[in-house]
Amino acid sequence: MAAPVNLPDPLPADPAVLERLAADLVQQDQLLPALRVYDRLIDLGAATEATWCATGNALSELGEYAQAIGAYEHSLRCQPNNPEAHHDLGRVLYKLGDADRAANHLEQAAGQCDLLQPWQSLATIIPGCPGSGPERILEIRQAFVSRLMAEMPVREPERRAVAGSGSRLRVGYLSAHFHLSHYMKPVWGLINRHDRNAFEVQLFCDSPAAAGLPGYVRHPRDRVHDTAGLDNDELAELIRASGVQILVDLSAYSVPQRLPLFTRRVAPVTIAWFNAFATSGLPGFDYIVGDERVVYHGEERFFTETILRLPMSYLTFEVTHSAPPVGPPPCLQNRYLTFGSLVAQYKITPPVLDAWAEILRRSDGTRLLLANTALRSVHNRSYVCERFAERGVDAERLILEGPAEHFAYLEKYSRIDVALDAFPYNGGTTTMEAIWQGVPVLTFAGDRWASRTSPSLLHDTPLRAFVAADVRSEIERAVELARDPATSARLAALRGQLRSSLQNSPACNVGALARGMECLYQTVWHGLLVGRVAAAGTANQ
Repeated sequence: MAAPVNLPDPLPADPAVLERLAADLVQQDQLLPALRVYDRLIDLGAATEATWCATGNALSELGEYAQAIGAYEHSLRCQPNNPEAHHDLGRVLYKLGDADRAANHLEQAAGQCDLLQPWQSLATIIPGCPGSGPERILEIRQAFVSRLMAEMPVREPERRAVAGSGSRLRVGYLSAHFHLSHYMKPVWGLINRHDRNAFEVQLFCDSPAAAGLPGYVRHPRDRVHDTAGLDNDELAELIRASGVQILVDLSAYSVPQRLPLFTRRVAPVTIAWFNAFATSGLPGFDYIVGDERVVYHGEERFFTETILRLPMSYLTFEVTHSAPPVGPPPCLQNRYLTFGSLVAQYKITPPVLDAWAEILRRSDGTRLLLANTALRSVHNRSYVCERFAERGVDAERLILEGPAEHFAYLEKYSRIDVALDAFPYNGGTTTMEAIWQGVPVLTFAGDRWASRTSPSLLHDTPLRAFVAADVRSEIERAVELARDPATSARLAALRGQLRSSLQNSPACNVGALARGMECLYQTVWHGLLVGRVAAAGTANQ
């Protein structure tokens, strides 16, 4: 943010002058001074629906989501059919975990205008909405893609080019997160162990070039492309020119500006993996990689891609970044259990609040530690406290903290005895990091891929017993742990050996992950070649 400016004192009383001043300040990224001007307009009784919406936007940019809710609601009281206010209210509600209400406002926005953005936002959040099951996720994503395709320029049909056979299969990986080593644990585990005698590896890096590629073991035969500055047409051309035969996208809906790339064919075979936990609905994807514990047999109808299943967790991971040592569980000193979760606030939905509040109400003396970016704001923390108060849990039972540098963030696990998973949008990285720090994660397999990632990770570890049958079983298990006097000793024994056990378990066998992915690549590539030969033979008859 730019250096603060000095506002006139007192501020003018002319609404038109104030509106212009506020708009200029926003344009200069002077959001706090702009909010002072908006407050003046509100005090004068001169705030319009646009004023309230602009106030909400400034608050949202500052991470003040709870305050932004009120601003957008004021805007909608002035003009109930304002698609911008519905869209932006939906966006901040989602940031605070109220996913179903967010989806409702996004749908209203989509119905009130012809813009693509509300549909894109809805398609992005829909896998994490408790009230939307797999059928609804497919429906919304296909509806978004239909509108996206309608906005794309008309192109000549593209032939599915198949490069000539060679000694090595050429595989490219596209991601905007290559600079985040802690996030890319499965990705670098795979890429660093690729068999370079059988595979040529190319990286298409949408991450900031200056950030480098921490976690990547450079190989002289690999090719690295800096793609962050390319538009989608330029990137498509680069991918085609690179000669990759299989493109693996690692970002999916986490980088929505790249979604138009996959309205077309940019490689002979395109696969979604790692950050894909629902169908994309996009015609440019041929396959999506999961495992038998995240996509059950019979659920193929919820995907526009063909499902590829690995024989291990699709998130099998390796930790190469710095991490704190594992210490004893805090309950040994506290004499009570501290539950915790470091998932993003948008995953803490009302059903999650219901479950966690019941655990606290039934477990005397226990505490719940939450830490995430949204909780940097005192107003957002108050919002969360209010949601727990509505469920009969006093603020004294809660420890709410903002973000921290990654190593310090991991140190928070030393203050947590048992982690509670979110649903229907499980932890992924947070589950990996919790168990690496010796903290078991209580979870259950839900009704969709996004609610089964943690069970997939825990299945082949000493923590398999922490995967409950359903949310009711998870609650009962948490209460049992809190009430059992033997829990402290059991957690201490588990925590003392968990990291070494993980390193020797299938959950961290990234060599096996590499061989499994390579087998999938070779299978789909062979199938493509066989299909081409068969099609050519039929055409010649």
